[in-house]
Amino acid sequence: MMNAPASHHPSISRLREIMRVDPVWSAYALADLREDLLPYCRWTVAGDGLALIFTGLEPPILLTVGPPEDVAEALAGAKLPEEVYLSVRHEHLPAIEGWYDASEHRVMVRMALGEEVSLPPVEQPLTRLLLADVPRVEALIAQGGPYAPDGFAPYQVEDGFFFGVEDNSGGLAAIGGTHILNYAEGVAAIGNVYTRSDCRGKGYARAITTELVSQLRAAGLPLLVLNVNSENQIARKLYDSLGFVEHCSFVEGSVRKRSA
Repeated sequence: MMNAPASHHPSISRLREIMRVDPVWSAYALADLREDLLPYCRWTVAGDGLALIFTGLEPPILLTVGPPEDVAEALAGAKLPEEVYLSVRHEHLPAIEGWYDASEHRVMVRMALGEEVSLPPVEQPLTRLLLADVPRVEALIAQGGPYAPDGFAPYQVEDGFFFGVEDNSGGLAAIGGTHILNYAEGVAAIGNVYTRSDCRGKGYARAITTELVSQLRAAGLPLLVLNVNSENQIARKLYDSLGFVEHCSFVEGSVRKRSA
């Protein structure tokens, strides 16, 4: 039996129903259910699958959730941009590749923190970063490297929680914060964790991530997730040691539509 035609105006309750089947994978999309973010979201639902185009970043982000055959139908019914930044499961790639050249991508790991995990208090002095600190954050990220953050946007500093370790010259040696959070859905995504190359090995990333967990839990957000590049073994070991557990691997990357 064929699914009903793709819906471009699904109800919030229907979106939540689809995403709550796998809330860890759907964490970013669940967070996008915030009233202030909905204007940046284009949802297409087919059966139990959905495709989300989030236009709040450039290029827009394409997220997919649900059974592959339903995701394929949702994509077929969606208004897809010429370029998107993928955040999709491996099993959705065949459907994605019908529309986009996804030959260039990287494999990421989605991790989630168990609610029972207890972390020690942070001893490293940290600075709560504000909007005025964005130039310092951007200057640090601009130093680059293979795992430098590429999903930072200035609004994230005030939207959630952001911490840094200051150096002796007024700059930042390390940073970390939240990509997005949604109090109503009880979910937050930790990201942009980055340490300057000459300051690594001092425990800055551990301290920042631990403080983020503490603050997010105190704020009543039980579902905490993060993404880590599958090749970044140092970061992976850090998150393992803090109690984050691998949920799945997935694909990320900026892709363009195939030529007609």
